[in-house]
Amino acid sequence: MKDRHDRGRKGAFAGKLPYYRTKTGKFERLTAFQMRRLWRKDERFGRMVEVQIQDLPPLLSLESGENLYSSVKEGGKEGKFRIILYSKTLAENCADESSLSEAIEGEMVVRLAEIFNERPEDIDPDFGFDS
Repeated sequence: MKDRHDRGRKGAFAGKLPYYRTKTGKFERLTAFQMRRLWRKDERFGRMVEVQIQDLPPLLSLESGENLYSSVKEGGKEGKFRIILYSKTLAENCADESSLSEAIEGEMVVRLAEIFNERPEDIDPDFGFDS
C-alpha cells in the first residue's frame, strides 16, 4: 500500500526490518553458526576453506540438476578452497529454520569431506544422525 504521494508503504509495516530478521540475514547467521561449529572441530578448515553465499546456482547447474545446493571452487583468497552455498535453493526445500540449519550443516560437511578427501562421518561424527 502506498502513501498519498505514491511513495513507498504506509501503515504498521512501513519500516524496514533489521538485517538479522531478513531471510538473507537469517541464512548468513545460520551459516556462520555452522562454520564456527565445524571450524572448532578442526582448525585446518578455517585455514584452508572459506564460505561464500550466493542466491542461485549457475544456470547450467539448474538445467542439469547437479550442485543445486552447494559447490566447491579451488583458488579463493590466498589459495583457499571456497564452499559456495546457494541460499534460495536450500531455503525453498526446508520447512523451518532448524531444517535449514541442518541442510546448511549437511552441505558444508559433504563439501569439506570432498575437499579433504575424507568421509563425511570423519569430518563430523554426528553427520547423518538425527539428534
